[in-house]
Amino acid sequence: MAQKMLAYIKQQPAVWAAMTETRRAGFQRLRDAFAQRPAKRILIIGSGSSYNAAEMAAEFFTEALGVETQALAPTRLSALPGLLDPASTLVFAASQTGRSTSTLAAVKVLQKKGFPVVAVTAVEDCPLVRACEWRQPIACGEETVGPKTKGQTSTVLTLYLAGMALCRAWGALSEKREEELAQALMAAFAAAPENIGRCCEFVEKHVGLLASKPCFTLIADGPGYPMIKEGALKILETLSVSAAPYEFEEYLHGVNHTIAPGVCNFVVPFLPENLERMKRMNDYCEAHGCDNFVVTAAPWAKGERVLKLKGSGSPYTAPFETLLFFQVVSVYGSEAKGIACDEPRLLDFYQSLDTKAQDEGSTEWKG
Repeated sequence: MAQKMLAYIKQQPAVWAAMTETRRAGFQRLRDAFAQRPAKRILIIGSGSSYNAAEMAAEFFTEALGVETQALAPTRLSALPGLLDPASTLVFAASQTGRSTSTLAAVKVLQKKGFPVVAVTAVEDCPLVRACEWRQPIACGEETVGPKTKGQTSTVLTLYLAGMALCRAWGALSEKREEELAQALMAAFAAAPENIGRCCEFVEKHVGLLASKPCFTLIADGPGYPMIKEGALKILETLSVSAAPYEFEEYLHGVNHTIAPGVCNFVVPFLPENLERMKRMNDYCEAHGCDNFVVTAAPWAKGERVLKLKGSGSPYTAPFETLLFFQVVSVYGSEAKGIACDEPRLLDFYQSLDTKAQDEGSTEWKG
């Protein structure tokens, strides 16, 4: 029932590698457009999976590229600093299908204020592209399933590579550093087929328990936090149960009342400095009856419910490593529950709530 979704998951490594290998040509138009317009700040807007991609990319832009970057849901433009200067700010508007009405509305507001906006879409002929002067394609190919996998991760990668291309053009990123970042990404991509296999084997082993849970808590540190937000969304979209993501320290400071027998936590550690404390937290939860699962490429002792994945060693490759687990949980968990993820649900939802723009002359609403 989720075979299309699984096929898209397995297509990801090749898609990512091709995007990275051809990045010179793939981002040439973007470089040409903004080489003489260096930005001090980047704003990335998007809804749903695109917003999660924006948050992942914002971490990369800020920490790896040294560019002040903010990710915002389109309806949160009022949270922007009033003194943000359009002359020194570049906006990316991400939407895989280019139909998000909230993103379109935000783009119009930003353009009226003089901000340059680049549409980041997988679809060439769509309302968002028609609304923007510039477009950066998401070269992921077709994805017809509602819960996005390869489109979401490819959006993250498109934003990563766009940032690298622009910083090189602006003289803010050396050729050596660009190559280091690209090699870390390619290492993650090379490991991904094996990681997908490990995820499938692990989830198949535990799918009965996972499918029985009424809710999930996801806990990660560092760059893993925006990644588990997407993981939680995938679980919600496919298993139709609540999934709450928490940054590690925030979990420790207010969610301990959820520690009880039968509670299911996914622990997703990244940063070496937090490993010992995350292990203690995990042991504490298990001692109090929680059904914990650990998913990580970081050093961690083997265990029945520990999924060890191959990692690049870079914190910025989390979307291409541990996120795979939550995509696979979505496939096997939904099948175990009899939920058809490959088929659209609530066909009139977009039309009724006006969340997706409709093409002129069309009577069809698409996700």
